[in-house]
Formats: sequence, structure tokens, C-alpha cells
Amino acid sequence: MSLSCIVLAGGQSKRMGTDKAFLDYKGKPFLRHILENLSSVSDNIVVVVNRDFKDYETIIKDIPQVILVKDLYPYEGPLNGIISAKSEIKNKEVFISTCDIPIISTEFIKYLTKKIDGYDMVLPVVDSKKQPFNTIYKTKTLEIAEKLFNEGNRSLMKWIDNLKKIIINQSEIRQFKNAIFMYKSINTPEDYKNFIKNFS
Repeated sequence: MSLSCIVLAGGQSKRMGTDKAFLDYKGKPFLRHILENLSSVSDNIVVVVNRDFKDYETIIKDIPQVILVKDLYPYEGPLNGIISAKSEIKNKEVFISTCDIPIISTEFIKYLTKKIDGYDMVLPVVDSKKQPFNTIYKTKTLEIAEKLFNEGNRSLMKWIDNLKKIIINQSEIRQFKNAIFMYKSINTPEDYKNFIKNFS
């Protein structure tokens, strides 16, 4: 599949108290689960990080399509992470995710690629909230993100407001096994505890 991916792994994880990319799930870090799934649908995966690249050697081993890049402006928010990956994106469409949860439905990603024709992005809405991650954008929209960022606007939603989008509702998402959980972020130790309890 000609699809690029950006995985944002440079956040501070303040509420969790530790880097979520390295949280364990079934004997593997969250990030490893995400990359293994994405590697089956993408030939170009860019992971945006703030730690030393050596910290990721084990995680990215044997996944040749993964590229590591550093945040251009560390801790300046997700829009910064997205434009930090821009120069490494090779395909016309890009799936953007975070390390907040290791659940990825590749069948749902394939569905999203079919929905984006004629639009700049596919926008899932879950519990009446717009979900800017774990969805697909046209790569050309990264130019808009970069322009906004360079103008001093760090708002992810401002970028989205500038895009032509098609809405995906919960009923559509629930047609795909576990896809809804892609939008249930793990932000605190309690969230992590509940996740392990329900998905072990």
C-alpha cells in the first residue's frame, strides 16, 4: 500500500509520569506494537522523537521502513512533530498517530484510505469529539501545517479547520474490530492499569 505514516513519540507524558512509547503491553513496548501493525500497510513510517535514537534500536529492529527524526522544536506540540516529519514523507497520503495506545486496526486504516478521495483528511468523531490522530491526511496538507506553525500558530485544530474533510462517525468505526479503541488514549497510570486489565 502506498501510504506513509507519522508516529508522534516526542511528547512529555506528564500525566503518565513516564514515556508512553515504552510502556509494556504483552511483553513489547507500545511503540513496537504500533510499528508492527503499521508496517503491514505502509512502506514509509516516520517516528518523531525527542530521546536519543539509540533508545529505539530494539523497538525498530527488523522494521526496515521506519525512519527516526528529531522534533525540530522539542515540546512545541503535535503540529511541530508533524512538520518535523514532513521532509521524509514519500507518499500522497499519510496516516498520523501517537503512542497513546498500542491498538491499531489495519483493516480500519484501509477503510480510511478509501474514504479520503476528494478530501484533505478523514475526521473521525468519537463521543462528539473530533479525533485528529489515527486518521489519514493528504500529504499536501502538511504544507498548510508548516505555514501555520511558521506564522506562530501551534493549534492542531486550526490546521484541521483549514482542511476539506469527511466525517467518520462512531457507528462506522465500530464495524471494525477494536478500531474504536484507537481513540481511547491512555494518559494516566490509572488509564494504563485499566487498559492492561481489559486487554491482557
